[in-house]
Amino acid sequence: MSRFLIRAHVVLTAPFAIMAIMTSESIHPHYRMGWWRRMALGLRMFRNTLRIRTGTSYKTHLVMALKLLETPPEVVGDVVECGTWKGGSAANLSLVCRIAGRRLKVFDSFQGLPEGRPGDREAAGYAKGDYCGTLDEVRRNIGRHGAIEVCDFVPGWFEDTLPTFTSPVVLAFLDVDLEASLDTCVRHLWPRLVEGGHLFTDEAVGLDYTALFFSERWWQRYFGRTPPGLMGAGTGLPLGEYYPGPLKQLKHHGLWNPNGVGYTQKGSSGVWTYFPD
Repeated sequence: MSRFLIRAHVVLTAPFAIMAIMTSESIHPHYRMGWWRRMALGLRMFRNTLRIRTGTSYKTHLVMALKLLETPPEVVGDVVECGTWKGGSAANLSLVCRIAGRRLKVFDSFQGLPEGRPGDREAAGYAKGDYCGTLDEVRRNIGRHGAIEVCDFVPGWFEDTLPTFTSPVVLAFLDVDLEASLDTCVRHLWPRLVEGGHLFTDEAVGLDYTALFFSERWWQRYFGRTPPGLMGAGTGLPLGEYYPGPLKQLKHHGLWNPNGVGYTQKGSSGVWTYFPD
């Protein structure tokens, strides 16, 4: 019953969610996104999440689309996705990249998740090979439902592929599950992120996981700066889902459907500085 209620809610509210997100007045006029074009893009992105298995909501994809379309075209940079599974989110991101004239760099092992490392608290919930989508499968899905002509695929483990990536990044989407993978991705992508650029993570409902974006020790160690914080930490962004948390109580409430995405922005701050005597 809970699964039926969630699916019914997703389908029935889709037009309103698309309108709420895609009618933003902050979309840059260069992209010529009239009302009908915005709605057509939103509906196509919604349909794609029904056609391709994806672990993320179309609302997540719409928010990232909005941030890309808000970015002025003169800002140079690629879009990066780390962790693509079957290519559902990449297919939708590719559609927006085609409109914005940007390349989409898809980083994935195409072998599923790696074996968990000691000290990685998230590793206990996964097995090696989970969320595997082969390169051929991902390319086929994006070819059918996205814009494969704007995509570049980078097979391999993040620790091997990201250190050699040097292009500027306007938006990065991390759906990497493991703490070790999050650590690797943020360490190598943050220096590439342009000022004002956005870094999204799908696992925003985990407080321990999102604590990286508030860790003064971590940010001082690797970048000599204070942490940027994370919008949506603990609950995900407010995208019309019913989710007061925490995740372990989800099974008790039929319409609790956490949208896990959160984001930080280059130049933001999430540090406490008030220490009265």
